[in-house]
Amino acid sequence: MKKLLMAAAAGLTLAVAYVAYPILTVWTIREAVRIGDTACIETKIEWPTVRATLRDSLTQYALGPTTVAAAGSPPPSVGLWQRIKNGLSRRAVDNLVERYVTPEGLPQLFGVRQFYRERITDEQAALDAMPWHERAASFWSRIKRAEFHSATAFEIEMADRNDPTRHYIGLLRLRGLEWKLSELRLRTVPAESTL
Repeated sequence: MKKLLMAAAAGLTLAVAYVAYPILTVWTIREAVRIGDTACIETKIEWPTVRATLRDSLTQYALGPTTVAAAGSPPPSVGLWQRIKNGLSRRAVDNLVERYVTPEGLPQLFGVRQFYRERITDEQAALDAMPWHERAASFWSRIKRAEFHSATAFEIEMADRNDPTRHYIGLLRLRGLEWKLSELRLRTVPAESTL
């Protein structure tokens, strides 16, 4: 009986660790970006696929909703000004992704927001003084969805701290014994569904 209880306890511990590990990986990436640990950021993210998926979703976010033609009707015409805006938006997104979606660029991007909080709003001192468990509670409260698609694929959706209508959707894949962020998307949700 004792061996059976020990085996059940060990199995339960492994199951809990398996479920918690991808969430811990997301937390680790967040903290590494916050403190500028580029070595950790580089090992936890699969850069080519993250850049590609983030570029696609940021482009859709920048261009806004597109009108779809009804079945059997010709596609809507796009004016010159709209084509210019689309081209500029795509170029801006491409430049942003190439420059900031790197191990060195993510902390820089976070630093811009930190600079704004320090110099403009004075809220950075309160955030810096926040103990880790309060940061973890804030992190946990912004998780909107977390699910396993398979034994090696885990998806998490989090609301932005400053804009609850903006959600980040990350897909983590188990590579060997380590979870890595392999896709990242941005999605906007209606304000009434964030309540």
